[in-house]
Amino acid sequence: MKEHPRIGIIGYGRMGKTLARLVDERGWPQPVIVDPTADAAFSSVADAPLDSVDVCIEFTQPDTAADNILSLLAGGMPVVSGTTGWDSRMDAVGAEVRRLDGAFLHANNFSIGVYLFSELVRRTAELMSAFPQYDLALHESHHRGKKDVPSGTANTLAKRIIDAHAHKRSAALLPVEGPLDPETLYISASRIGHVFGEHQITADSEADSITLTHRAKGRLGFADGALTAAQWIIGKHGIFTLEDMIHDLTTA
Repeated sequence: MKEHPRIGIIGYGRMGKTLARLVDERGWPQPVIVDPTADAAFSSVADAPLDSVDVCIEFTQPDTAADNILSLLAGGMPVVSGTTGWDSRMDAVGAEVRRLDGAFLHANNFSIGVYLFSELVRRTAELMSAFPQYDLALHESHHRGKKDVPSGTANTLAKRIIDAHAHKRSAALLPVEGPLDPETLYISASRIGHVFGEHQITADSEADSITLTHRAKGRLGFADGALTAAQWIIGKHGIFTLEDMIHDLTTA
């Protein structure tokens, strides 16, 4: 991994500011910041001097993420993205990565703790398959500024459960009309105050209840993971996930 890369930060919201702070603390080169709403930032990907950076990290909004990523890929830039809520355009971005032989890593959550939590959730779902008296449910909470519901992390956790549990075949966001389907994993969500992010899996039976919870304390873990991904993807070609990166770093 490149020790001191120059980063392009696309989006200067809460995550962008945290990324810039960590870059400064680590003594890396000054980042190039792109955000049309931020002072002292470039207004667009097209206007920014991105030929001077090694890799871009994109944390914007669901309605602009895909266009930003496509522009960066067209310029030959490796891209790490943490924006969620734009799944309908993911195939188009993937096709462009393959056409250009580019490099792209997307994660719904860059926290290493969330990755470990998802492994615990997967194993829990496997175990619960043998005990049908336990039903499973997923709840997530985030701050009021989060746009997508359920969160990208909740969708990822739901997929891990469905893949591992023999009797859960689909997921649905509450509320739903009509009777509940025992083969559906139900997801509930709340948007309140300044919660950074909390995900809770509950296995409940008539006899007892088991709960697994991951609670983020701030954005530091997300930013640290994104910067590690940015270092890792430089020089690579293809479409990657956070799992690819962690597997590579832990088995190299």
